[in-house]
Amino acid sequence: MKQEYAYDLALVISDLGAGGAQRVLVTLANEWSRAGRSVVVITFSSPDSDFFSLSDAVTRKSLNVAGATNGFLGAVKANIRRVLVLRRCLIDLRPRSVLGFIAATNVLLILATMGVALRVIISERNDPAKQSLGRFWGRLRRYFYRYADVVTANSAAALDTLSEYVPKHKLVLVRNPVSVSEENAHAKLRPGPRRLLAVGRLYPQKGYDVLLKAFAASLLARDGWKLRVLGEGPLRASLEELSGALGISGAVEWLGMKSDPLPEYRAADIFVLASRYEGTPNALLEAMSVGIPVVVTDALPGALEFVVHGETGIVVKVEDPDDLAKALTSLANDDQLRVQLGVNGRERVTENSLDKVLQDWERILGWE
Repeated sequence: MKQEYAYDLALVISDLGAGGAQRVLVTLANEWSRAGRSVVVITFSSPDSDFFSLSDAVTRKSLNVAGATNGFLGAVKANIRRVLVLRRCLIDLRPRSVLGFIAATNVLLILATMGVALRVIISERNDPAKQSLGRFWGRLRRYFYRYADVVTANSAAALDTLSEYVPKHKLVLVRNPVSVSEENAHAKLRPGPRRLLAVGRLYPQKGYDVLLKAFAASLLARDGWKLRVLGEGPLRASLEELSGALGISGAVEWLGMKSDPLPEYRAADIFVLASRYEGTPNALLEAMSVGIPVVVTDALPGALEFVVHGETGIVVKVEDPDDLAKALTSLANDDQLRVQLGVNGRERVTENSLDKVLQDWERILGWE
């Protein structure tokens, strides 16, 4: 008897908060629903925590099983409940395929679908060689990822790491989508105050402490440059305190989160990513897509697939404020180099165009 499906695809993620994985999922879901596909997005959290908005054509199911737990046993019980609730939801919804985002959610999804006639695809969004999930989740990822039908990652480096415990025939590279259009092009060498832009959550991973020290050491603040930080997170207070101690608080602007960051990219002169580790950062691709010259650290294999030192951007040593300060100063004082790096970088990310990435996903989903 032929199986009847209610949805072409279910997408599963912990929440729709202000993260890169959430941005990618919402972009894909909205585009597919616009193309006539029946799509449902399932989150563990309630809509109260949403930052990104789904199209009205996308069905939204909130399981309301997110939240902190007390102790190891409490966490185990909570996650067993999440698995059971998610399993029941997927059985009731009857999607043809299910696509999970982010490591812990991927593990729970695989557990929830064991024994269910459902094609399971998971998406690794970070660098599993450097992103610590803790011993417990790390072991679960290494053991259970192999049971997915397809395991995707957004960088070749991530795939290399995953190949240590996932059969290679299940691994597929799918880039992050980015819009590369003339209307988004950066207004180069515009008059007015010069601006450095950093984008990302205020977490230790992002290296904002190193960036602040580098900005102070560069003395660009003295020359009228501003450092604008687009993001929010638990380190906000300590980073503001550090900027004060470094004597640059008047030159650092904390912008918080913005649903449409494009105007900030277009108004920037240099984009800086001082991260200690990443997958393939959406913020970097967005910056390159509008023609901003970029500076990244050498600890980001996914980013280095796009940024070639001196050609499509500048690469500096991770955890090295002096090296970063030197690069920022050199780039700030060379208008022609900034323009050339911006042009080259924009050309480099054309392979990540939304249309191409959608085609790659649709090939995996069997929609071609």
